[in-house]
Amino acid sequence: MRIRSIITSAVLFGAFILPLALAAQTTAPIVVPGILSLTGYGAFPSRGDQQSIQLIEKLVNGQGGIGPEHRPIRFDITDDGSNPQTAVQLQNQILASKVPIMIGPGLTQQCNAVSPLVRDSGPAQYCLSPAIHPAPGGFVWSTSVSLEDDIIVEIRYLRLRGLTRMAILSSTDATGQESDHDFDVAKSLPENKSIEFVAREHFNLSDVSVAAQVSRIKAANPQVLLTSTVGPAFGTELHGVSDAGLDIPVVCSNGDMVSAQIESYKAFAPKELLFAGVLASVSDAVGAGPVKDAQRVYFAAFKAAGIKPEFTNTLGWDPTMIVVDAIRHLGPNATPQRYREYINSLHGFAGINGIYDFRDGSGHGIGQNAVIMMRWDAAAGEFKQVSKRNGLLK
Repeated sequence: MRIRSIITSAVLFGAFILPLALAAQTTAPIVVPGILSLTGYGAFPSRGDQQSIQLIEKLVNGQGGIGPEHRPIRFDITDDGSNPQTAVQLQNQILASKVPIMIGPGLTQQCNAVSPLVRDSGPAQYCLSPAIHPAPGGFVWSTSVSLEDDIIVEIRYLRLRGLTRMAILSSTDATGQESDHDFDVAKSLPENKSIEFVAREHFNLSDVSVAAQVSRIKAANPQVLLTSTVGPAFGTELHGVSDAGLDIPVVCSNGDMVSAQIESYKAFAPKELLFAGVLASVSDAVGAGPVKDAQRVYFAAFKAAGIKPEFTNTLGWDPTMIVVDAIRHLGPNATPQRYREYINSLHGFAGINGIYDFRDGSGHGIGQNAVIMMRWDAAAGEFKQVSKRNGLLK
């Protein structure tokens, strides 16, 4: 009797504990790894990415998680310190974990450094830099509007204002090199035959002064200065412009559209700072429809968190939403190949910056129609829309 009692107790205990164990397995978080530059020169834009990712995690889990098991999602973000070599090390760790999909990195150099590691077999990777060129049909996508499209819109807007004599001040890093290429692409368009680049100067991110470069730019008598540098080096550029007394509009990287950063430069910022923003840079850029609906969710999430969203927040929002959408449709155990096929064929997806269509092979899903020009209003302490879509004058 005692043996039978023990056996019966064991069976009953197993019958009780097994469902609990299965429930624990099915409700375990779906972990999506990511790489961002939370420290170093890329910290300003990457913190915006991080805020968006964290708010989406809270939003998804607050709505019941993923799938019929209501599994929570968790984005496991690691810091590469704005260092491409560190990003490669972190990427190799992610590869070893055999995950099928991931987010990041957030900077151009880091994305370019890690992309070859996923080229052949994944994981599917949504890079949060808009300045890379993903291979058509590959495992990598690039956030927001491409840097090339941003620059085309910037130059269109300036030309329509009658500003055709332009100077360029670029950094020598990957973003600066890509910008140099894209400036030439924009200038080569038939619509821009009146554009002249009267000076072209370069500097290293570690340089503490650009006085010599700005002096040569000033001597060329440009009407506007084009820059593309993100982070502290952008402050070095503005110092040089101020010290030289160069009083012309300055077009800046939208990666610098961070109010706290611009405020810290107010003592030496030029009168007119211009940026290529996106539809979600302001709350009233679009009318009723699915994009507006997506924006309502976006702005409401930030309001609930007590955060005023900025451009850098837009870089992380739509990519993270697309990753969540892919996991919901395919499940967390889908292969990298299935995620690749799903996102590369995705169209009609309503994000905060437009309706996404990845079938063109660009790896971005949206283009120039999502771009609006913005101006920093120092008195109001905020960015304000100064153009229609595509950089057309209001």
